[in-house]
Order: sequence, then C-alpha cells, then structure tokens
Amino acid sequence: MNKHTAEPPLANDLIELTVQFQPHCVVEFSVKAQPILVRNAHRQAMKAVAKETTLPGFRKGKAPDEMILKNFGSSVDKKWQQKIAEESFREAEKLAKIPLLNTDARVGFTMVRYTLEEGAEMSFHFETEPKTPTIDYQALTLNKEPAVAIDPAKVDDTLHKICLFFAKWEPITERPVALGDFIIVDLDALEESGPVRVFSSARLEVNTTGMMPWMREMVLGMHGGETKEGISQPDETASAEDQAHFKPKKVQVLVKSIEQPLLPPVDDALANKVGAESAAIMKERLGILLQRQEEKQQRSRYRDQLSHLLLEKYLFDVPESLLSKEVQHRLHQIVKTPAFTRMSDDEKKQEVEKIKLQAGEALRLFYLCRKIALDNRLSVHPKDLQEEIHTPLEAMFADRELANPNKTEEQKNLLLSRILLEKAQDFVIDQILA
Repeated sequence: MNKHTAEPPLANDLIELTVQFQPHCVVEFSVKAQPILVRNAHRQAMKAVAKETTLPGFRKGKAPDEMILKNFGSSVDKKWQQKIAEESFREAEKLAKIPLLNTDARVGFTMVRYTLEEGAEMSFHFETEPKTPTIDYQALTLNKEPAVAIDPAKVDDTLHKICLFFAKWEPITERPVALGDFIIVDLDALEESGPVRVFSSARLEVNTTGMMPWMREMVLGMHGGETKEGISQPDETASAEDQAHFKPKKVQVLVKSIEQPLLPPVDDALANKVGAESAAIMKERLGILLQRQEEKQQRSRYRDQLSHLLLEKYLFDVPESLLSKEVQHRLHQIVKTPAFTRMSDDEKKQEVEKIKLQAGEALRLFYLCRKIALDNRLSVHPKDLQEEIHTPLEAMFADRELANPNKTEEQKNLLLSRILLEKAQDFVIDQILA
C-alpha cells in the first residue's frame, strides 16, 4: 500500500507511454506523442476554430490558415493542446488497458511541451479500480460458532412478548414503582448547554435483565409524575473496551406513569390474531421461526469473523474520491444526532477518525467481496431482494429491508449491494467450513 510502482514502457506508431501507479489508486501516464499525431491534432484544431469564427470577406470555415492563426492564434493553440491531449490519452488507454474508476472520473492533464517538428510531451493522472488481491481460501480459518437449539422456555418468552403486544394497560396510582412494573418515562441528558432529550414516552419494563442497573435503581420507589436526577453508568456485562470508552452522564428521569399489563390468554383467539389456526400451531411455527432466526444469527457471526479476517489479511489502497464520499455520507448521518452534538471537540475528532477507518474498511470489504462474486459467478436474483410475508407472526421475524414492498431505487441498490456482499461471504465461509 502507498507505494509508487512503474510499468515497463509501452509504444505504438503514435505515442510512447510510461505508466506509474501511485497511492490511493492514482495512475499517471507520461506520454511522448510523435510529430504525426501532433500535426494531425493541429489540423483538427485549425478546422475547429475556422468553423467557429468568421473573417471579413470569407465564408465561415473558408478563411486561409495563416489568417486564422494571425487573428485567432490563442484559440487555435488552446484547441491544439486539447486535441493533442484527447488523441494521446485515447492511444494511451489502448496501450495500457487501465480503466478509469467510473464515468465521472476526472482526468488531470499537464502539457510539458509541444511543437510540430518534435511532437509533444505531457502527463495525465486519474483514479482507477483498486488492485484487489485474490483470496486464498486454504489460508483462512474460522472459529466454530455454536448453533443454539430453541427450547420451550425461549418459545414461552416470545409468546409473552406477543401477549404484551396485545395487552390492555392499567395505570397504577396507589404505590411507587416496583420490580415487574412497566413505566412510561422521559430521559434527558443534562448538558452544560441545557438538557438534551434521549427518549420520550418510552415504555420500559423494570426488571433485572433488560434494564440497566443504574436506571433500575433510580426508578424503583418513584411515583408517577416524579422526576429524579442521577448518573448513567456502563453496563457491567459490557466488554472492558466498551466500559473504558463509556463516559458517565448526568441525567434526569421523569416517570410519567406506572402501568401493569392485562395479558390475553395463549389460546386459539390469540393465535388467529397472528395468522395461526390454533394455539398449538402458533407455538409450533414460533419454534420454527425462532430456530431460523438463530441460524441467521449464527451465520451473521461467521460473516463478522470473516470480515475481520479478510480486512486483517488483505491490505490494499482504495480510491481517495470514493473514501471521501463514503466518509461524508457517514458523517452526514451522525453529525446531527444528540450523541454527536454532546461530544467535546476532542471526542468529535476521535469519532471522525474512527469513521474514516470504518469507511476504508467498508470499501475494501466491498471490493474483496465483489471480486469473490465475479470470480465465482455469484449473482443476485430479483427474488433475493424481496421477502414474502403471509402472517403477522412471520412479520415479527422478517428482514425489514427485504420485506419493504415500496423500496426506492436507492434502497434497492443498497439492498443489492448488501445481498451480494452476503452471498460472497457465505461462499467463502462454506469453502472454509467444508
């Protein structure tokens, strides 16, 4: 990465070409054009200027060359250089067979010298596709990802969540918050510049599994309508790295109300609401859907492993223009978020550097997976971009991007890239695990 490399000189009857590869996928063409090309370019320039100008006593395009040169010499010279550059670059592309990055790629041009007698020397520079390495599947290993069998407890837990969705809610007014209650809360981060709303009217269950310990300790014993201030703390179960990066914040919690659910029974009537014929069939289908979900999560963990492995083993440059575009896209998504606006200047700088790193990794992974797909003729079919949903129960487990029937063109393109990426990763994973 980041090395200059030169190719052996190339030549034909019209030009001599030296190709140099520079960092960030920039290619430089150093071209010596033969006098025949330069003279031909001069004739083309003369004709072009003559067609665009008029002189007294002559019809358009019919004035003698010497008069065109005398009256429009600077225009001829400008057009001449342009024609030399166009013809020389066209010949250089034929010899080098190095494509521009895309149709919008900009070609930089510098003319060194040009005469009718001796020809011309010039240079071009432009971005091209990365030199994506070929992956050696035999050199890759993955740690075994266990598949979790779905037990009745998992099915019952999911059934409980379905019941909560269809529950009726009764307010609790005669006592404070206790374990097992549901609360409607607002949470604000108390910044020096003023409070910043984290979430509004969120329904949370006060328990020892899903709720953060510091939040649970704050709300236990509070009454509906009461406000309390406290300090957020990192999750004790988080990784050491996440805990190290976590910065406690002063927060304010408003318990707007305390509620308890009146759950519907798990019967055929509930089953009908989610598209199943009976409670027994609902439980059976739920078990199948949960098992599929676990298998998808297992495959996702393998993909994460593979992504880290590929990025670690295969380092190569990506075009600066694409990297800049990707960074700007990612920055645009976060600069207005409350979390980013609350950061100090130093924290923002660190976040931007992290985004640059992530953007570069995303581009490298894209090019690696695209090469895998091309080399192995992997493709995305129209049916891959849509997930059919027949019941509300299936909708609970559906991929939202796939299930959306009204995708925009941008959403379709992003989804196509994601599916192709996953197919390429799955192909490599299957090769390694075989």
